[in-house]
Amino acid sequence: MSSPEIKPVSGASSAIDRPTFERALTLLTNAAQPDAHGYVGLQTVPYRGHHLLASAVLACAPPNAVVLEGGVSSGYFARVLTSAGMVVDGLELDPDAAQRAREVCRRVWVGDLQAVDADQLDGPYDVLLFGDTLEHIADPVAVLRRLRGNLRDEGALVVSIPNFSNWAVRLQVLAGRFRYTDRGILDSSHLRFYTEKSVLELFAASGFDVVDIRGAIPAPFVRNVALCRLLHRVGNLRRSLFAYNFVVTGVPSPGAHE
Repeated sequence: MSSPEIKPVSGASSAIDRPTFERALTLLTNAAQPDAHGYVGLQTVPYRGHHLLASAVLACAPPNAVVLEGGVSSGYFARVLTSAGMVVDGLELDPDAAQRAREVCRRVWVGDLQAVDADQLDGPYDVLLFGDTLEHIADPVAVLRRLRGNLRDEGALVVSIPNFSNWAVRLQVLAGRFRYTDRGILDSSHLRFYTEKSVLELFAASGFDVVDIRGAIPAPFVRNVALCRLLHRVGNLRRSLFAYNFVVTGVPSPGAHE
């Protein structure tokens, strides 16, 4: 069986232009605020995870889009999207975080994503969004298949997911070490680990064609936009090696709703 490929499809942009990147960065900066309760703080570094994630949503979502965010946490990223005029519904396991997210979101359901009842959601949605969430789920394919019916035919799935084949992890494994950490690629709460190839396989198995994939390239202490852009472009020449995480956009495969 041949490996899934990236297939640009009409109805969802496979390219993110400079104005979209710039708008996403402005939204991130304006939405950033102290939040000790979020899983991670909102990251405003250009061309890193949250910037790429916001850019991907802006690139594929229509004006006044309605977004379903799985693992919405306290709503710190949802705030970026609502500031752009979008409506966000959230799914969250932690009831305390969900209560804070309700200050930002239209509605938040509390419970395990693995057991979500798709019939209770207020779709259809323009975007299904999972920011560093799917790796925490035992069967993400089942979750994506269940939620796919709540996505408009012209909608998109946007995901960020850690890259297990990052060079730092490779060196650890080569040295015979595999140590879980509190955060990051080897987060102790991760149930699954992904490489670029297995991310493509995840989308294909869930009924989605990948139309865009980008790596967030770590560059400590670098915040200059032009330099971050250069490092992003160079690092993505070998994103399977240098990416800390992948930001992936997909659209329903033909016949996926049948």
